[in-house]
Amino acid sequence: MTTAYLKTIFREIWRSKARFFSILLIIFLGVAFYTGIRATGPDMSQAATSYFHRQRLATNSVQSSLGLTQADTAILNQHRDRLRYQTERYLDVSQRNNNRVVRVAELPTVQRVNRLRVTQGRLPRHANEVVLDTQARVLQPSLKVGRTYRITSTAAVNRQFTRRTFKIVGFVNSPRYLENVSRGVTTVGKGTLDYLAYVRPQTLTGNVPTRLDVQFKNLQNVQPYSARYKRLNRQNTADLKRWLRPRAQQRQHQLQQRATAKLAPLKRQVAAMQGQVPANTPQLVQLTAQLRRAQAKVQAIPRATYVYTDRTDNPGYTEYHENTQRIVALSTVFPLFFIAIAALICLTTMTRMVEELRLQMGTLKGLGYSNAAVGSEFMIYGGLAALLGTALGVVFGVNFFPQFIAQAYGSMYNLPAITVQYLWGDIGVALVIALACTLGIAAIVLRVDLRSLPAQLLQPKAPKAGKTLLLERWTGFWRHLNFNHKITLRNLFRYKQRMLMTVLGIAGCMAMMITGFGLKDSIGDISTKQFNDLWHYDAMVTRSGRETAAQRKALRQSATYRRSLTLSSQQATVTQSGVAEQTVTLGVPRTPDRLNRFVTLRDRQTHQTYRVTTKGAVIDEKLAKLYGVKVGDRLTVKPAGQTARRVKVAAVAENYVNHFIYLSPTYYRQVFGKQPTYNSNLVQFTHDSERAGNDYADGLLRHAGFLNVTLMRTERQTTFKTFDSMNLVVLIFVISAGALALVVLYNLTNINVSERIRELSTIKVLGFYDGEVTLYIFRENLILTGMGIVVGCFLGNWLHTYILQTAETNALMFSPGIHWLSYLYSAVLTVVFSLLVMGLMHRKLKRVNMLDALQSVD
Repeated sequence: MTTAYLKTIFREIWRSKARFFSILLIIFLGVAFYTGIRATGPDMSQAATSYFHRQRLATNSVQSSLGLTQADTAILNQHRDRLRYQTERYLDVSQRNNNRVVRVAELPTVQRVNRLRVTQGRLPRHANEVVLDTQARVLQPSLKVGRTYRITSTAAVNRQFTRRTFKIVGFVNSPRYLENVSRGVTTVGKGTLDYLAYVRPQTLTGNVPTRLDVQFKNLQNVQPYSARYKRLNRQNTADLKRWLRPRAQQRQHQLQQRATAKLAPLKRQVAAMQGQVPANTPQLVQLTAQLRRAQAKVQAIPRATYVYTDRTDNPGYTEYHENTQRIVALSTVFPLFFIAIAALICLTTMTRMVEELRLQMGTLKGLGYSNAAVGSEFMIYGGLAALLGTALGVVFGVNFFPQFIAQAYGSMYNLPAITVQYLWGDIGVALVIALACTLGIAAIVLRVDLRSLPAQLLQPKAPKAGKTLLLERWTGFWRHLNFNHKITLRNLFRYKQRMLMTVLGIAGCMAMMITGFGLKDSIGDISTKQFNDLWHYDAMVTRSGRETAAQRKALRQSATYRRSLTLSSQQATVTQSGVAEQTVTLGVPRTPDRLNRFVTLRDRQTHQTYRVTTKGAVIDEKLAKLYGVKVGDRLTVKPAGQTARRVKVAAVAENYVNHFIYLSPTYYRQVFGKQPTYNSNLVQFTHDSERAGNDYADGLLRHAGFLNVTLMRTERQTTFKTFDSMNLVVLIFVISAGALALVVLYNLTNINVSERIRELSTIKVLGFYDGEVTLYIFRENLILTGMGIVVGCFLGNWLHTYILQTAETNALMFSPGIHWLSYLYSAVLTVVFSLLVMGLMHRKLKRVNMLDALQSVD
């Protein structure tokens, strides 16, 4: 290849720079999307792995129904070569002064596992200092470093603290709680924790550890969530159970001996009286009965139950991995649209380029250049565009998309920022695809022309012959068309390849814009449907037990009160092999017939309403999907502090946030073998305002027995604040799809004009004005744009459905509908892009040199 030929190649690139940069831009967009979104899932996984390793997240935890002792830790000390551990003491408190359920935990002097990450301030150094979970700032914005923090609960709970007033010195995140909002379940208050507070040792009066956190060393450098990690974790858990198994009976005997020792004075008193007074003496009879009752209680002390948990039981741990897998799934579908469209555009562009350079190819072949040398121009042209587009796409995509998407998910999880990593395997795949779209297509297009003789190539290719259209046989319709409209229709069906490419290109872009706007609809509709259409109460009140007359009076005495429903509400878990454990709210209304005034239970599609009956439970739709159950199937439900039971599904109801299971009192007794404790009230207000709700909650919490008041207005704001960041992801869809649509329309229109420049010059010579010449092309583009919009509507609906199913979290179901305005916005944007392109083409057509264009090589 000579220097002169290389100059010719680069001169061709400069001459057709618009075409070159359109190919480069298409490759850039496709590669950026593919490599960027493909890297997002692994980047997020790597961020979690590094965080778990750095903070030494415990692999296992142990709790005992009779408390843990030094004998338990002594057993673990025997295996210090295999593990590290630390004990933790905590107390769950239902705060009376701020309406929150808080876990107050003593922070070990040396954090061997579950190291806290300080986000602001520092860790406590003195007994009067406390650090709070970062979620505390979200729920109570008034909490700041330097402020005073008070613990105020019932008298019995207050007595379990050596001090209850602290100075806030910092805010922290615990690796145990990966999810931003959920802090797990508790048997206190409303049944769920709001946040945690960490204090110095000896703040709690008890001396029995609440939990043992263990980290096995053989898992320290193993990738979490991997098959190897799961296999080793099963072995470790089995060993841990085997080591501690004898402790269950030993702990029982220890407590029985301790209780028996406490009975010694009573035994001596009874024995002394038996030798001094008759057996039927009232005092002796009373003491003997007291001794027998005490001995019966000693014998009734049960064996200790040891509960073993691992990381999968931590809030957010499994769900975070599932979200990364959803992103990986998205990364295989969404970029395919870009890649497929890029291939179509490259095919059209390279085909047109070969047709334009037929004369040059014939000349080179006539001068003795080989087929490889002649074809190398197209290979260098396409290869250079592919390499530059790939390089720029990789740099932009890998550095932008993971950061952008991780920021959106960052509002849901307590994780540090991700570290960008280049996945060379995916980059290699992207490069191969880019080269295939350019070099591969160029080779396919060239295969016929390179076999042709120079004399054949030196003659222009004959234009496609016109054919009679089927529409022409519809004489009634055809006669009413004017000349321009007939020409437009003939040209549309004359260039079928270009028509197909344009329609598919516009349909793909339209589909992605519909998906973007549809995601915004699906996210936005959750709030309206959940809090307006399905939930009709303004507050949920949690009590310490059954409702008393005084509590009933306090509930109703406010002018804000309208009506209420008494029900049993408790947290439960649903378990099934292969599915992440889900936390559900188990509700049992005392009067099931009144439930529909407060909660609408209905089918999402037909809006058929359901009632809670004795035939089974009503569960939410997302829960049914997760566990693959339908009406008539059974779910394993384990309420907090109870054994698991199988519950029959009687109906599946519409729901979008969290999970619920509603049972009738009769069916609850049938399943769990006891009466429900009606510890809650759903309350409706006469008017809903933030001030009225806060005043009502404050007034109730002043009365004995009220533990918590959850205001739905606050819940709505807290729950959906995290969804604001999802608008960033939606913005990516819309901007990217719009950019692709603009490039596709410009490229295809530019090719259309280039192909027909002689035809356009002819009609210009015949006296057509500039505007009429532009309309000559624009009519065709407008029709093709309309066809692409119609096809894109169906394609976008499918893509939107797929992405919703892929992107949903376990505790959330998106609203599947797309508003008609979203279709309208997408169509209008597509038309605007088409008009913008035609504006650019109009300027180009005005500057066409008609004499040069009409020159012929014949």
